[in-house]
Amino acid sequence: SSAQIPGSGRRGPRATNLSLRAVADRVSLRKQQAMTVFHPFDISPFFTADAVACALLGGLLLGVSVVFKTSVTGQVLGVSGSTRGFIRHPSAASAAFIAGLIIAGVVMARVYGGFEPIAPRDMSSDQTVRVYCRFVFGGILVGFGTALGNGCTSGHGLTGLARLSLRSWIAVPCFMFWAKVVGTLSGSLHDLPPDATVEDDLPTWTTALAVSLVSIAVLLLIMGAAILAKPLERFENKPETLNHLKAVAEFFSGSSFGIGLAVSTMVRPSKVVGFLDWGSGAWDPTLAFVMGGALCVTFPFFQVLERRYKTPVLGGTFGLPPKMKKPDFSLIAGTSMFGIGWGTCGMCPGPAWVALGGFQGAGVLAMIAGMLLGTSLWVVWQRLRGAGKCQGTPAAG
Repeated sequence: SSAQIPGSGRRGPRATNLSLRAVADRVSLRKQQAMTVFHPFDISPFFTADAVACALLGGLLLGVSVVFKTSVTGQVLGVSGSTRGFIRHPSAASAAFIAGLIIAGVVMARVYGGFEPIAPRDMSSDQTVRVYCRFVFGGILVGFGTALGNGCTSGHGLTGLARLSLRSWIAVPCFMFWAKVVGTLSGSLHDLPPDATVEDDLPTWTTALAVSLVSIAVLLLIMGAAILAKPLERFENKPETLNHLKAVAEFFSGSSFGIGLAVSTMVRPSKVVGFLDWGSGAWDPTLAFVMGGALCVTFPFFQVLERRYKTPVLGGTFGLPPKMKKPDFSLIAGTSMFGIGWGTCGMCPGPAWVALGGFQGAGVLAMIAGMLLGTSLWVVWQRLRGAGKCQGTPAAG
């Protein structure tokens, strides 16, 4: 039978079912081998030319979203940082950015597709319990770890690597290492496999191209209008107005970033753990193409930005950390915790917020709850540490 539905560019049900069976068979075989023999480069049947194209297009949109936010507001696009900031010191900017991610999920789930059920209904009760435990436990580690390590795949990965930041070049290999170790040894793809219905109805690369181009065009138009409007001259004595404009920019950067995550399929835990689980026998390199596509945009941008520009479009200064700041225990411990959590559940803060908008089951609520709990625990810990330091300081005189 044909591997595609004629004229649609989509996989037919028979081809999809055969591919899903192949993934399941390979995963079961690797588990039977008790991880004594690794075959990390047995490629998943779902890693196709369409998948590569969507990954690159989604990655490009992620990169443009990073460029837009930093150019206009001067801030790093870090989803974990916005989440931590919203819990610790709520602001219109962090709320607008997170709202943009969620609304992108709402829209993309309905007009684009590609979201998969988190903890599908046809799972056995034992597997459902394992999946929910993965999301709660993984979410706690992701929340606490990204707060402690001050970044995740967006901040350290898309901005830090592009800036040649020493801390990010240590952080990314660190969390990637632990994510792969945990994803492989725990058999993450076995508990979070691809979904048959989603694989049947994935958008083609031409749809991904159209969505990405429209989103990029909107961002460029907004940035161009902001530059031509010269807001710093018009609202020089109206800081509240500039703050409102920054919140609007945060919303658009969050929504475009969320669209990029949906186009690149990174909102699907099975795609992420397909990359992280090297013992499954169905390795999916899609995530690497997403990162590569984004870095093709962010790397040249930051190399030029830090040499030629001193002020963002909406004023202030660029809030970029020192590139040669030394790594410390918090960085190593935090990124390690994040990697363990990421390898356990296959979701980091950005995809979690987008998946909440495209609500595909209660599993995403477990992930969000765990992530917010983990971040809140870090905030409480920081306040207790601060109180302890103040109590331990002798009074003057």
